[in-house]
Amino acid sequence: MESRNRSGRLPVGVLAELNAVLGAEHVLTTPEALDQYSRCTIPWRTECAVVVFPASTEEVAATMRIAARHGIPVWPSSKGRNWGYATTLACTDGAMVMILERMNRILEVNEELAYAVIEPGVTYEQFNAHLAEHGHKLWIDCIDGTAQGSVIGNAIERGVGETPYGDHFGNLCGLEVVLADGEVVRTGSTREGLHTWHTHKWGVGPYLEGLFTQSNLGVVTRAGIWLMPAPECHESFVFQVSDESHMPAVVDAYRKLALGGVVTTKMHLINDFVSLTILTQRIAEPVPQGGALTDADLGMLRSKYGVAPWSCAGAIYGTRSLVREQRRLIRKALAPYGRLIFVADWQIPWIERIVRWAWKSEALRGMTQRLAGTSLPVLESAPFVHKIQRGVPTEYFVKHAYYRARRPPPVGAVHPARDNCGLIWFAPILPFTNAHLWPYVSDTKALFAAHGFDYYVAMLLMNPRSMICLMAIIYDREDPDEVERSRQLYAALLDHMCKRCYEQYRAGLAAWDTLHDDAPELKRLNDRIKAALDPANILAPGHYGVGTSEREARHPTTPDTGGQA
Repeated sequence: MESRNRSGRLPVGVLAELNAVLGAEHVLTTPEALDQYSRCTIPWRTECAVVVFPASTEEVAATMRIAARHGIPVWPSSKGRNWGYATTLACTDGAMVMILERMNRILEVNEELAYAVIEPGVTYEQFNAHLAEHGHKLWIDCIDGTAQGSVIGNAIERGVGETPYGDHFGNLCGLEVVLADGEVVRTGSTREGLHTWHTHKWGVGPYLEGLFTQSNLGVVTRAGIWLMPAPECHESFVFQVSDESHMPAVVDAYRKLALGGVVTTKMHLINDFVSLTILTQRIAEPVPQGGALTDADLGMLRSKYGVAPWSCAGAIYGTRSLVREQRRLIRKALAPYGRLIFVADWQIPWIERIVRWAWKSEALRGMTQRLAGTSLPVLESAPFVHKIQRGVPTEYFVKHAYYRARRPPPVGAVHPARDNCGLIWFAPILPFTNAHLWPYVSDTKALFAAHGFDYYVAMLLMNPRSMICLMAIIYDREDPDEVERSRQLYAALLDHMCKRCYEQYRAGLAAWDTLHDDAPELKRLNDRIKAALDPANILAPGHYGVGTSEREARHPTTPDTGGQA
């Protein structure tokens, strides 16, 4: 075997072998293609050497065998839209990026047992449309990110959605996986054709599916996924808190509702800046264009758009009587602390018509806003919030990535990496108590301010006992100083989090090399498993800090200065 390729140049003969397996049109080496798949919204960059698009499990296996023979690291990605974490970036230059978007078949939908079997190229939009087109009374759980994202890709990263099925990895059941040597295995199934492959998550013997999430131990090429039976009744709700002194009581109320099973969704509790990044851009407002917004500027924008300091979105599901009782209990728990609004399915078409009518003139807009008690942009967002709570994906919320961009977001084909947006996700998870949440929020807000950035925090209910404090560093990629400060802020957040004994629920490229610094024994265990399954360290070496003893090889090789490449 040749020594590992680190130079960015492909060994002689590799392209001919790949072309023979995949077809030349599915093996890209042009400068334009390599640039496209060497981009993310984060301020780090590595250069890939080739991009391949297999169309089947057999082609994935054959590609892995070619890579192993030539010592080329392979970085698989379902759709390459993991913006803010890494997308298709490898830890070092010279990798083969493998995109699985051609593997986009929905292989089975079982209405009776409420599950489906899909490939990694299946998107949220495609999946939702398929269920609707075929009349299935089943809902997917989608993210509030891109509708073109991969269902399996997000689940393998342990992403979180909206509905009671929002724990995406928790609702995978039965995987087909290609190992680094090209062998194909099925987790949770002791034999071909096992009837419970996609209904009994644990299988028999050691449970292995978790090994293939947030790891580099195999390429998932199909998976069973549990779906939500369409309920008799569904209502979304928005809760706005204008007095921040009520927030500790609100957190206690949320926790009790979740632990008691009254609320089963992945509620999103967001601060005012999160709302503003969706409703406007910095360049569109009469505020200074550099540094963090002042309290006065933030207050002006809140007033302009009818945004509260804190807002929560969630939903309730079930029979009509059950939804009525849930609504009563939620009102009883939350109404003393803010404004609570429930929206039913039948109201959405009316809201959409009113919004279209109100945009026709300034007078109509003013009248509508007075009657609704909020701004027209906020009212316009309500149907999108409601629909994602029933598995209907949208690109609407991806607008946050364009907040610091110097041009308006595109009307269609949203793609923040292509459009040179600056976005880094930082995703710590905390115990769901006031004693943990508010000191942490206070500290991290001060870190954002110290580095000149607006504080973006969306608290996502991972489970009744844990809350994700998802933060976004949104920066101007065309400002080198802001790019550098974004890197410094991310490093400061990592350091602060570790010192406070918290961890991320999901980590990006810049965190991987230090992920196990405080747990060397866990790293040794992970590396022993990696060495057993991938002794040549071919498959995504360094992903989540696993699989290499070359510490420097896990560092992003090139700080991205942010200019248009």
